[in-house]
Amino acid sequence: MKLIAFILAFLPLAASAQEERIDTVIPKFLSNGYFFREMPQLPDGEKSILRLKDKEGNSVVVINVNATLPKSLIRKAIPREQVHNADQFLNGINMMATMRELTQAGVKSDGTWYSPKEGESFPPFVEKDMEGRIWTNDSVKGHVMVLNLWYSGCGPCRAEMPILSEWKEQLPGVMFFSATYHDAETARKITDKHHFTWTHLVEAKDMMAWIGNEGFPLTIVVDKKGIVRHAVHGTNDMKREELLKIIKEADAE
Repeated sequence: MKLIAFILAFLPLAASAQEERIDTVIPKFLSNGYFFREMPQLPDGEKSILRLKDKEGNSVVVINVNATLPKSLIRKAIPREQVHNADQFLNGINMMATMRELTQAGVKSDGTWYSPKEGESFPPFVEKDMEGRIWTNDSVKGHVMVLNLWYSGCGPCRAEMPILSEWKEQLPGVMFFSATYHDAETARKITDKHHFTWTHLVEAKDMMAWIGNEGFPLTIVVDKKGIVRHAVHGTNDMKREELLKIIKEADAE
């Protein structure tokens, strides 16, 4: 089973140091919504495993099983009110479930899904930004458009936000958009913290389906004629260098 680390740095602490109970427990395992001190003896069934970390760096191994936990096992669980930062871990689980649902929405039985591809016309869209303004294909007609898909649980997405903001300063004629499934309030907290100055499309759940079986972020460059010039999943220095080169070339045409 593949082990995935997921940092819940974006989630608020459940309580301040002054409010924390001195008898809270940091669990080792979380299974089907129940916390345990030791590895639970789970019933047979399809299992998934990953690791979550809270904002303080405490980690818990999550092992979910496609079966109902027996009452004898549930009785051994740590009461939720005694678990240190329980809400952070449970909110993280819920967010991951939401992201899986959204990103897998368009995946077919053969493993394929739709995502804007180089050489194709960018698909019709109607999305709103954090200020409530509506954006469509006509809004960007005649301009180079860059779209960056992200969500709060993506560490690389957050890390590159200040770098992407520099692109907007360099290329004022290009229309830079980010898109996330989060609501405006949640998105604003993150983009303000990381000084992300693009126009932010929110509740763009349909665009999240473009991720499919690939990862965040997804960055797409669309030229002045509305044709996708480049689309790439993931981020690193080399990918950003190539993206910026293509954006500049499209803007100069």
